[in-house]
Amino acid sequence: MKKVIVFIFVIFFTGMSSSHAQQPVTKMQSLYIYDFIKNIKWNNVEDKYLVGVFADESTVAAINDVIGIRKFNNKTIEVTKVSTATEAGKCQIVFVSSPFKSTLKQLNTPSVLKNTLLVSEEGGINDGASIAFILENSKLKFKINESVCTASGLQVSATLLSLSQ
Repeated sequence: MKKVIVFIFVIFFTGMSSSHAQQPVTKMQSLYIYDFIKNIKWNNVEDKYLVGVFADESTVAAINDVIGIRKFNNKTIEVTKVSTATEAGKCQIVFVSSPFKSTLKQLNTPSVLKNTLLVSEEGGINDGASIAFILENSKLKFKINESVCTASGLQVSATLLSLSQ
């Protein structure tokens, strides 16, 4: 009986640790996204910043929990799940999580994402992302593709550029 209880305990906590392992990274990515909002100049922001997320519901909720409660320049930040290029084109920032990485190439056209920052979770800098997160020695960092940002009509601050890898 003890072996069964120990087995169930191990299975339960192993499953929990893998599902919760992504949460700290997602929270850090969310904080970076908020910093991106503060350090990039858009021409299409009216009353709110719209952050579109190509991801599962739990990732969308985690990002919303961190930045959906914040404001910048007296403008609210709204986080929404997107599933098409048309929906993404209405956003100032589009975050693409790893399982949706194949959408990067279809989104990477100036006509679709004019004045939109395309952020990739995993190394999508070569697939057209404006900014790509990378994990290096267990530390979350990011790379900026300055030419993609410029082609999208975005002005990236020197501060943000200096923090990029």
